[in-house]
Amino acid sequence: MTEKIYHHDPYCQEITARVTAREFRAGHCYLRFERTIFCPEGGGQPADQGTVNGLPLLALESEDGDIVHVLGQDPGEGEVRLRLDFARRYDHMQQHTAQHLLSQVLVRGFNAATLSFAIGPEHSSIEIDRPEFGAGETEALETECTRLIFSGLPVNIFESDDIAKLQLRKAPKVRGRIRVVEIAGFDQSACGGTHLKNIAEIGMLKIVRSERVRVNTRLYYAAGTRALRDYQLKHDIAQRLQRAITQPLAEIPLQVEALLKERDELRRALKKVRRRELEHEIAAAIAGGDGLVVREFSGLDPAELRFFASAVIQHGQNVLAYQRSAPAYVVIGRGGGECDLRPLASRVFALLHGKGGGSANMVEGRGDDFSNIAEVIALLDGGLSGQE
Repeated sequence: MTEKIYHHDPYCQEITARVTAREFRAGHCYLRFERTIFCPEGGGQPADQGTVNGLPLLALESEDGDIVHVLGQDPGEGEVRLRLDFARRYDHMQQHTAQHLLSQVLVRGFNAATLSFAIGPEHSSIEIDRPEFGAGETEALETECTRLIFSGLPVNIFESDDIAKLQLRKAPKVRGRIRVVEIAGFDQSACGGTHLKNIAEIGMLKIVRSERVRVNTRLYYAAGTRALRDYQLKHDIAQRLQRAITQPLAEIPLQVEALLKERDELRRALKKVRRRELEHEIAAAIAGGDGLVVREFSGLDPAELRFFASAVIQHGQNVLAYQRSAPAYVVIGRGGGECDLRPLASRVFALLHGKGGGSANMVEGRGDDFSNIAEVIALLDGGLSGQE
């Protein structure tokens, strides 16, 4: 059975090891070593990464107590050198030890049990058996976790087969001898993951957001270096906003809310102006008599182009409404005759290097190149008049 060095020394970054089994499957080399520093995925913690004789480790699998290392090719005969991506490992240790701390504080202070845990690429998360978790509770949770981090409690790891003598936060999923991760005097959990020597190494812990998941709540958090990066990003954003708005930092949220409200009011006013202009355009188009109504617009959204086209159609006229500016869009409508627009649409959008579709009397879609718009007009003029 593979000696799992990461269980008793998670800070070990490099070793040599003897190959005990070698197998080739589907173009990959599957290796077992007498010992390893690589921890596979499990319990919400992602698998380690690193190299074997300079070859990147593609995957880790656990089989019958052994750790199987998957490589793209054979690393060669003799002992091999295992090098761990320790920055990634240490990040996982910070997130995982922080989870044990969070989960125990949640039990003791908020009567909330942890149901699941996962380390994601940006944030880690725990799901708790509470339908909601308020802002005041979040602040109190962070404060208590910070107080404990500053206390510098050591983290001890040991094995035991006598659960009755332990004070486990939750019952273990396996029977027999278990591996216990203990925050001294505070928390004991059955766990096979990698952890810090002292909770002081967590450094910082921040709940970044929460969401409702069925009848539970999921808390997303950042610990250690992740928390520092999160703070650096938000500090940079705050400074940039402060320079742009020229207000004290504490007043920025109210100022931004006021600006957003003003923007929404201006948008509504602009939409009313555009609607009046469209109504004038519709009246002019209708007064123009029969034939294909062609109008190029700018600054409208697809719904407004559709409004114009629909109004023209209702008065029995055919229409092509389009705009080249973003969003570049086309609406074609049939107000009279029996021509089915769908066969024409494929030819139209091919000329415009776009994509669209619709019904027999109206098609619409995106256009990327309007250099052939004259050909489109000629095609529609002939097709809708029954000359094609």
